[in-house]
Amino acid sequence: MNGLYALTIIMLIYALGDIIATKTKAVISMLFVGAIVFALGFWNGLPPTIFDDSSLKMFSSVTIGLMLVHMGTTIKLRDLIEEYKTVIIVLCSTLGICAGVYLLGGMFIDKDYALIGAPILGGAVVAFLVMSEAMQSVGADVVAFGSLILVVQGIVGFPIASILCKKEANRLKGEINAGRLVLHKPTESVSGKSKWQIFPAIPEKYNGSNLLISKLAIVACLAKCLSDLTDGNVNMLAICLVLGVIFRELGFLEEAPLTKANGFTFVIGAATVNVFASLATSTPQMVLSMLKPLLIVIVIGVLSCAVVAIIVGKIFKQSWYMSVAMGATALFGFPGTFIVSNEVANAVGETEEEKAIISQNITPKMIISGMVSVSIVSVIVAGIMAKWV
Repeated sequence: MNGLYALTIIMLIYALGDIIATKTKAVISMLFVGAIVFALGFWNGLPPTIFDDSSLKMFSSVTIGLMLVHMGTTIKLRDLIEEYKTVIIVLCSTLGICAGVYLLGGMFIDKDYALIGAPILGGAVVAFLVMSEAMQSVGADVVAFGSLILVVQGIVGFPIASILCKKEANRLKGEINAGRLVLHKPTESVSGKSKWQIFPAIPEKYNGSNLLISKLAIVACLAKCLSDLTDGNVNMLAICLVLGVIFRELGFLEEAPLTKANGFTFVIGAATVNVFASLATSTPQMVLSMLKPLLIVIVIGVLSCAVVAIIVGKIFKQSWYMSVAMGATALFGFPGTFIVSNEVANAVGETEEEKAIISQNITPKMIISGMVSVSIVSVIVAGIMAKWV
């Protein structure tokens, strides 16, 4: 297929997915819509080479490291320290998902399905990219199973988090009515400058898009060199994420540089084709045969998450509603974490002050939870488990 035609078709399908995701307030994700449309397309004559023809797969293979460094720059150590209880609860619950799916799920389904499913259910696209690359040699059906988990996990996680956050909001409302919970007034604004910054700030007029991307590429190259020093035993993408955090704190990188350079949408769009690529060789019979193991992975993963989140949350005197909701963010991440928090605060709060108090006690926890599970833990776990293939 002509490259321009291929790119146009892909972007139109993405656009349709975005429209439906917006209309359903992210309950139905773009990934789910895209998977359905691409699968039906491949089963009815859409060229299976469409992703290669568009050159997006090649572009993704070069820029995925930059995307991970970019993600690392959005993680603020100060926020993680302030919400340390949330971080520990979500760290444990995400590890619980991965361990539950791999160890318990592996008793009922194919071990390769359990291996690829564990970090993907505990994370998202990046965990899929790491695992799918490692498991290409195992079989197209295994990678397709990973894609299937990725496109349906949000449909499960989003309502779980929404229902439990609403229960937490009602509990908080009781505290407000009893006079035990009041609005916390923001203190004097804190400078965004990191105390570990050693690189001088570059004047804005020189800090253009090309320089922003160049610095991302330099850090990604450093991550590749470090990974090579370990003979690939430490995954390059996991190192990219860590270096993104470090170099932002040191002042070499800005926060979210790909977004500032107007490049994030295209880079994440290119990376996303890897989610759908395995569908090109799938058949309706193959997908139907995966429904049972998919159900097993989802059920075991959610139950493992809930058990661990409740136990660890109890140690930190967190309500079980909030603990499980935070753990469930592993299944959908941002912006779903913000959408759930905002909708719940507006639905339960009767006055503007009540809405503000509820939001103040739920939103930061949910956003930090999604960051820890999707952007940190699952990426590192995927990097480790990819070596078990």
